[in-house]
Amino acid sequence: MVTNNWKYVHQENLKNMKTTEKTFDAVKFMRQERDKLSEKLSKMTREEIIEYFNKRKSQTSIKPSA
Repeated sequence: MVTNNWKYVHQENLKNMKTTEKTFDAVKFMRQERDKLSEKLSKMTREEIIEYFNKRKSQTSIKPSA
């Protein structure tokens, strides 16, 4: 009996949901950033790539927190 009630509540919730317009597409953004980085790195030597990431690591101040 509880299962039937849950299905009803779930269906009602789905009916009441409103569609919102996306203002930021995270997947599109990440693909663009990846493509820009790939283009930049493709023109560098191995040593230049290592130097690039070492420099970026020292400049980046935002650290993820879990």
